[in-house]
Amino acid sequence: MWEKVDDRTLEVLKQQKAFEDETVKKLSPLYNSATNPFVRIFIHRIILDTMKHSDIYQTLIELNRRVALGEIDRKKMTEELTMHIKNESKMLDRAKEISRTLKDENFRKILEHIIDDEIQHHRILQDIFEIIKKEGEDWNRYLYDMFTGAGIP
Repeated sequence: MWEKVDDRTLEVLKQQKAFEDETVKKLSPLYNSATNPFVRIFIHRIILDTMKHSDIYQTLIELNRRVALGEIDRKKMTEELTMHIKNESKMLDRAKEISRTLKDENFRKILEHIIDDEIQHHRILQDIFEIIKKEGEDWNRYLYDMFTGAGIP
């Protein structure tokens, strides 16, 4: 399922990760100095997405080093995920409740982005929770499907 990449591609992945990291460093002062709340939130979103991209590049680099994924502490992960699933559910419920009270359609649209994220977070945590119950090969399949988009409706 996971095939190692050639040295040139691995180097390109490392360079791209470094570029993403540098972009975060360069955007952070802009975010910190912005006084307009819309500019701040959009810059922050770009920073967070760029950090996520850096993490994905790092994951690809690490997967190239050891094609199979390592073991995890299932008991600890199960406990932590159970707590986070409950918290995500609460955050989703609260965001929906707030949305219902908003009269301004523009405010509601902004909150819908949060609701969509919370739904996605909840689904991912539940998927990971289910995967933890299974063997290591299922981890590989889940992550492969997640990265490639296979299995995502």
